[in-house]
Amino acid sequence: MKKFSIVTPCFNAANYLEETMRSVITQTAVCTGEVDLEYFICDGGSRDQTVLIAETMRESHPNIRIDIISEADQGMYDALAKGLRLASGDIIAYINAGDFYCQSAFSTVLHFFEHQDIHWLTGYNVVYNDLSQVVYVELPYKYRPNFFACGFYGTRLPALQQESTFWSASLNQAINFDTLSTFRYAGDYFLWFQFSKSYEIKIVESYLGGFRIHEGQKSGNRKAYDAEIYALVDKPRFTDYALAALDRAVWYTPNKIKKILNSDNLFRFNHELQEWI
Repeated sequence: MKKFSIVTPCFNAANYLEETMRSVITQTAVCTGEVDLEYFICDGGSRDQTVLIAETMRESHPNIRIDIISEADQGMYDALAKGLRLASGDIIAYINAGDFYCQSAFSTVLHFFEHQDIHWLTGYNVVYNDLSQVVYVELPYKYRPNFFACGFYGTRLPALQQESTFWSASLNQAINFDTLSTFRYAGDYFLWFQFSKSYEIKIVESYLGGFRIHEGQKSGNRKAYDAEIYALVDKPRFTDYALAALDRAVWYTPNKIKKILNSDNLFRFNHELQEWI
C-alpha cells in the first residue's frame, strides 16, 4: 500500500483550516483503505483558534496520523520545509489552509503513480472564490523544463498550480530544505525549478485540487513573487521567447489539440477503452 504525505503550512487560519483538513482526511482512497496517509499541520504559532481546530479534527479521526507542529517560524516556506523533512510517504504534496482537494484526487494520483513511470503529476488549474465555489478551470498544455529554468511559468506563461501537484519520495529527498525555508513568496517555484532538472511533469485531465482567492493572501504580492523567481533562474534566450509565444497560443485551444501536441505527457480518459491514454 502506498502512503501519501500531505503538509499544510498555516498561520492564523481558523476561518479556512477545517475545510482544507477535511478535504485531505476524507479522501475516498483514505476512507476505503486504498492508501495510507500521514498529515502534517505546520503552524507558525497562531494566535486564533487554528491549533484548536486542528486538534479537534485529529481527535475526530483517530485512525489517521495527523501531526501538529505549532511554533514560531520564518514564514510559510519555513513551515513547509519542516513538514516536508518529516514526510515518509511514497507520494507527497502540500496544500495551504483555505485551498482544498477534490474528494477523488488521491485515487486518481495513485493510479498514475502505480501504472505509469511518473515522478510528478498535475491536473486542471482550478480556482475557487471565497465561498468555495469553482469559478475557473483550465487544462494546462505543457510545462517545459527549459521554461522553468528561465522563469517563464507564472510570469509569461500560466503558472503550475501547486494545489494540483503531487511528487515522488525520490524528488522530495532531493529538496534543499534550508534553501526552501528562505523563500517568502516563490517557494513553490523553487520546488518546480529543482524537480524539472530531473523529470518532465505529466498532466492529467482531471480535477485534483484548487486554489482559493481571498483577501490578504501572500500570492497576491505579484511583484515580490516575480522578484524571487528572477533571482533564481537563468536569463532566457531569444528562442525561448519565440517558443513561449507559440505555447501561450496553444494554452487557449481545445483540450484535444493540447493532447495532440503533448501526446506523451498529457493524459485524457478514453471512455471507450475505459483507461487513461
